Amino acid sequence: MPKRPHIVLFNPDQWRGDVLGHAGDPAAVTPNLDALVRTDAVSFRRTFCQATVCTPSRASFMSGWYAHVRGHRTMYHMLHQYDQVTDEPNLLKMLKDEGYLVWWGGKNDLTPGQEPVERYCDVRNRIPAPPPGPKSDGRSRNENARGEPGSDTFYSFYVGRVDLPEEERPYDFDWGHVLAACELIRSAPADQPLCIYLPLGFPHPAYRVEEPFYSMIDRERIPERTPTPDGPWDGKPSMLRGIWERQGMQTWTEERWTELKATYYGQCARVDAQIGMVLEALRDAGIY
Repeated sequence: MPKRPHIVLFNPDQWRGDVLGHAGDPAAVTPNLDALVRTDAVSFRRTFCQATVCTPSRASFMSGWYAHVRGHRTMYHMLHQYDQVTDEPNLLKMLKDEGYLVWWGGKNDLTPGQEPVERYCDVRNRIPAPPPGPKSDGRSRNENARGEPGSDTFYSFYVGRVDLPEEERPYDFDWGHVLAACELIRSAPADQPLCIYLPLGFPHPAYRVEEPFYSMIDRERIPERTPTPDGPWDGKPSMLRGIWERQGMQTWTEERWTELKATYYGQCARVDAQIGMVLEALRDAGIY
């Protein structure tokens, strides 16, 4: 039997498809993805997500079904396990059944938390929860990231720069899972193919990122924001106007919007650096 390839499923959470240097975004700092596209990868410019929310989308690309086939339309309708006859397809389970060592490090949002994951993976990597800290440390995704209800920061989830001493890094779940995956790759078993599944939390609200990624982004190069209609909302979905009205961010200046966007771009830059670390580990192991 020919040797089966190792598989890495690197799955950031809410990455806009246009925040990529090779896609023409002048502010994006994505050197690893850009280099990968130049040499080995394919980047799709006109690809559409099966759903606009992460859980239905994960259910779709892990099963091969559209989200509506079995009702995976919301955050609360994940891939289930039933019995051997009616089990919903799951790529991780398929690979495990084919002899892959399936390692899952990152968030779930794929299968219900009350159901065991042993059918889908050999290792479910766990990272101890960091201790609670002040608002600036960003250790909890949304904790202390919101202003008071009714304020113009309640829905922004803006934190900005995370100030942590160098000796305290890496400090969050994404870093823990990426570093553990790199360690596994470098010690990969010679007689078993690997499937490494890395569903990361970044980029995602709350909008916060540490140095050097926070300062990597040139605010002057960020594309201009699509303006809010200053007249009738004719031709726009009513949901857009509802979001605009309820978020209460009408007082925000363009400078504030730019800073929020720059922090998000910094999150993407961090994920790109983590992709680079995984690629380096694959090269060190002679896999890539």
